[in-house]
Amino acid sequence: MSRTMWTAVVLTAGLLAGSTGIASAADATPTTGASSGSSSGTGLADLRADAGQDCKLITDLGPAVTDLLAIINGDAATPGSVAWLNAQAARAKSAGHTNLATWLTTRATLRQEQGGVLQTRQQLLTSGASWCQAHGFGTES
Repeated sequence: MSRTMWTAVVLTAGLLAGSTGIASAADATPTTGASSGSSSGTGLADLRADAGQDCKLITDLGPAVTDLLAIINGDAATPGSVAWLNAQAARAKSAGHTNLATWLTTRATLRQEQGGVLQTRQQLLTSGASWCQAHGFGTES
């Protein structure tokens, strides 16, 4: 898996984590009545539209995160998995390429940490999808 794809997934997940505040604010009622936000053009309808977009994003990100986790947690035959990187490191070490083996081992450790982050993101996506369903936004694409 390319570094660009990982970066895109991490950035998208970060945007999703940052945008959940908009979705949770969508079902909040304004405390000062209809005049609150009317001067800036944002109101409850805008928040609901933003929440709908967030729910669409949740729907789109779910399969991508699941696929990435499948790669990370794959067996030694799955290129890019932690097991595959460790196997490549062992192969490099037995061939006398210690620098490559060290790099691959470090990469496997990093990939394992990324798997933990993605598992957390997957849990957030699941709870976000539940929120969307509970508030009538649905999770269909």
